[in-house]
Amino acid sequence: MFSMKKISISAVSTLLAVNVAYANFGDAVVGGMVGGAVGSVITNEVYNSNRASNRPPAQRHYKSKKRHKKYAIVPKDTPEMKIQRALTSLGFYHGKIDGEINSYETRSAIKELNRTYEIGNSASLKPETRDALIYLGTLFEFDRNLIARGTDKRTKGRKLQTALKIHGFYFSKIDGAVGPGTRKAIAEYKAANGLSYGSALDYEEEYQLISSAKQMNDKNIDDTIATLKGRGTGQTQAPTQPSVPPAAQAPTNNTILIK
Repeated sequence: MFSMKKISISAVSTLLAVNVAYANFGDAVVGGMVGGAVGSVITNEVYNSNRASNRPPAQRHYKSKKRHKKYAIVPKDTPEMKIQRALTSLGFYHGKIDGEINSYETRSAIKELNRTYEIGNSASLKPETRDALIYLGTLFEFDRNLIARGTDKRTKGRKLQTALKIHGFYFSKIDGAVGPGTRKAIAEYKAANGLSYGSALDYEEEYQLISSAKQMNDKNIDDTIATLKGRGTGQTQAPTQPSVPPAAQAPTNNTILIK
């Protein structure tokens, strides 16, 4: 009787071994068809599932994978880039805003500006013209922020910060993040204009802030362009002092406004 049990157990073991071998062979064929690495994964998964009933479940330890966000690197806004933007807005430059002030495209635009405004016939900028273009580039950037169509928080934040900067209440970077500095500027603007107390704007107050800033900025643009044109014709221009804080003006003093 004992030997019969051994024979039965041996037969069952043989059948199980044949089944496992057949399964592994089939998986190996599938693995070969799919690909080496993928096939190995499939084979291992099937093989482990066949043995799962004969052993206690293994404890798996997962390591948390930290995902690092990749932020786009924003190029620094250099004076040369401001000049290119000013030349673009005036219709003289049609290239890339890359700060390459000595490129053929940029120098051609400068020469066309000098000829059109009767400043000269060269492809170089006089110091006064350079300062005016840098300042003008800033003003055009302000204009783009004020008329931006986006309704997201960043676009709205840049619009508010630009308007507050033009009015002389905001002096930090225009980044669209409405934080304590922006809210403080709003509160000061409201207090100076006799509006309700607080650091938030209702729809009417926001409209008035942006609308008045747009008018002031447009005037500053017109005055600066008139100054550029006046340098070539010999006319002395005396535009009014721009309502923009010193941080937004050109690096030099008032040479951009006085001939």
